[in-house]
Amino acid sequence: MRKIFTIILFACFGLNLFGQTEDNKVQAYEIAMEAIKIMDNGEIDKSIKLLKKAKKLDAGNYNYPYEIGYAYFMQKDYENAIKTLTEVIDYKENSDQCFTLLGNIYDIDKQPEKAIEIYKIGLEKFPNSGRLYYELGNVTEVLKNYEAALESWETGISVSPAYPSNYHTASIYYCKYSTEKIWGVIYGELFINIERGSKKTEQMSKLLFDTYQSSITIKSKTEAGVSFSKSMQIVVPKEGEEMKLPFSMHYEMTMLLGVTSELEEEELGIKALNNIRTSFIDNWYTNKRDIDYPNIVFDWHKKLIELGYFESYNYWLFMKGNGEEFDQWYVENKEKFDQFVEWFSGHPMKIDEQSNFNRLQY
Repeated sequence: MRKIFTIILFACFGLNLFGQTEDNKVQAYEIAMEAIKIMDNGEIDKSIKLLKKAKKLDAGNYNYPYEIGYAYFMQKDYENAIKTLTEVIDYKENSDQCFTLLGNIYDIDKQPEKAIEIYKIGLEKFPNSGRLYYELGNVTEVLKNYEAALESWETGISVSPAYPSNYHTASIYYCKYSTEKIWGVIYGELFINIERGSKKTEQMSKLLFDTYQSSITIKSKTEAGVSFSKSMQIVVPKEGEEMKLPFSMHYEMTMLLGVTSELEEEELGIKALNNIRTSFIDNWYTNKRDIDYPNIVFDWHKKLIELGYFESYNYWLFMKGNGEEFDQWYVENKEKFDQFVEWFSGHPMKIDEQSNFNRLQY
């Protein structure tokens, strides 16, 4: 968390100094940078004194009292942290980080209702803050208001599609605690593509693998089933309109077609999932399901298939679900996988304001 705050702080300070040559502002900046350095080395009291000096030199800059509040937080002096940050959120110029930190401290201080209040005030000023929706959902979940928590995370996905954490929590909810695992596997895959290489990414890789395994049943060489959704609500069409089946129904039927090609498999491993997911995309686009239900994840799969990278991508995606299978496959396909990784590092899935997905679009 500290690393993120420091990066943002450096950026904000740099912007504030652009075009400004007043001695006090320059001096305040230099003092603050020294304060942050010694704070990170554990000299928090000394850091606070320096930051207060910087604040006096540049009273209109919210970054200095913000850092003071963070320093009190590091000392677990929540009373002074709250007092300081309450002043910060009243600044005309501030950031969603200010509301996030203050809300988090209220939550840690066992005042969840106050934390929720702060997050909501922050969202009035920063309505597109994925971070604030994420924190709001987390506290709401702790209060066992699960539907409201999910609504917060999915709203966060909608307004800030490049922010990863809302996908993470929404995916866990759908995969573990809901019958609608369809949304869990889509959100989870989006999360992994946005936040690569973290501990959460590894955990999500396993969760996705386990969810596919639990949602696909191969009973015999002639019988199989899928269960990614139990919600099959059909909207009654208006006069003159054609009946439109729900996305979940098309998804499960198309997924089942892919599963039938794997009935000879003794184990539903990464190899089988790759084949099933490949068949799914082939059938989805052959039957033009993408017209009624556009989906950037499926478009991404189609692109990877066309480029010859989909197998490597699936082994990368599910590697933590079956590490032994991945390792065996990698020994035989090292060159292929390394080529994919090289390409993938420079060509990530595009997820932004123009290219995104959330359940509510259906």
